[in-house]
Amino acid sequence: MSVTRRQFLLGTAAGLILPSFFERAHSFLENHGEPLLIAPKQPEEVLYAWADCAQEGYQLNLGSPEKGPPDSMTIREFCHAYGQGDPEKWWREEWLCTDEQVAVDLDEDMDRFAVEEWWFARDSPTARAYDYLETIDLGPQLSAAREVGGLNFYIGGAPGMGYQAVDAIDEVSLSLLQHRLNELATGIEVRMY
Repeated sequence: MSVTRRQFLLGTAAGLILPSFFERAHSFLENHGEPLLIAPKQPEEVLYAWADCAQEGYQLNLGSPEKGPPDSMTIREFCHAYGQGDPEKWWREEWLCTDEQVAVDLDEDMDRFAVEEWWFARDSPTARAYDYLETIDLGPQLSAAREVGGLNFYIGGAPGMGYQAVDAIDEVSLSLLQHRLNELATGIEVRMY
């Protein structure tokens, strides 16, 4: 498993976490036993923080952590969801490993294991959180700034596995993440699960 850590930076320059907010988040945690999560006025989506499934701290899920893969999917539906271009051509090239015109029934049920594997790697709430958070700017990269909190990005549990997840390492990291998401006007609310 590959792990990458990204941290928030404390300072007074644009894009950094102000020391006053960092102290406020610490104080709130000490006084209330929970992270300071100031939700946007009109949240468009929820990023759930779930302690029970985290490797460290809180696993982040973009959407309900209870959402699971579809119960069934035809080959056609699978190709539309995960393939590229013409479904039949993609199925032949990627799954049958041939360009030959072999008869294919795209309305057959897709293998359940393959559906689950692809869904967990691309559409699960953990994968969605990973894909989204990997692209956002947590702040500038400055060598002189003090690093605080952080997010751990996990890829693969074993070779060939498409597992992706993000953990906030602690409650203060959740506060800092929500603060940064608000600064970027993402419309995402961090909520405890």
